[in-house]
Amino acid sequence: MPAAAKITPFRRSYADPVFLFDARRPMVPASAAMIDQVITHADIAVRQSGGRLKLRISAEEIAKLQFEGKLADDAHRLADLTVIWDEAEGQVLTVRDDARLRDAAARWADWDALFDEESFRPLNAAAA
Repeated sequence: MPAAAKITPFRRSYADPVFLFDARRPMVPASAAMIDQVITHADIAVRQSGGRLKLRISAEEIAKLQFEGKLADDAHRLADLTVIWDEAEGQVLTVRDDARLRDAAARWADWDALFDEESFRPLNAAAA
C-alpha cells in the first residue's frame, strides 16, 4: 500500500458561525397553514412598490384571536412570520421567519439592559 493512502486529511476545529451567539433555528418551520393564517388574520399591512403587501400579525391580535377561539394556543409563533403578498398575481412571494431574531433578542435583553442610559446616571446628587 502506498504511503499516500495512509494520510488522513487534517480537520480544522472551529465554531459554526451560525451558532456563535446561540441563535438556533425554530423548532417548527413555517407551514402552509401558518402562512395562510397570517394572510387571513393580518392586522399589519404595509404597502410596498410593485403592488405588494407586507403582512404581519401582532402579538395583541394573536391574543385576541386566541381568546375568540379562532387560533390555537400555540399560535404565538405566527408573530414571527412576515408574508410578502403580490396583489396582482394573488400569490405569496416571500415568507420571512424571525423566530431566530426574537430568541436571540430575548437572550441578549439582560446584556442590553446593562448599557441603558439609566445605568450611567450618578448614584448621588453630589456626583452630578
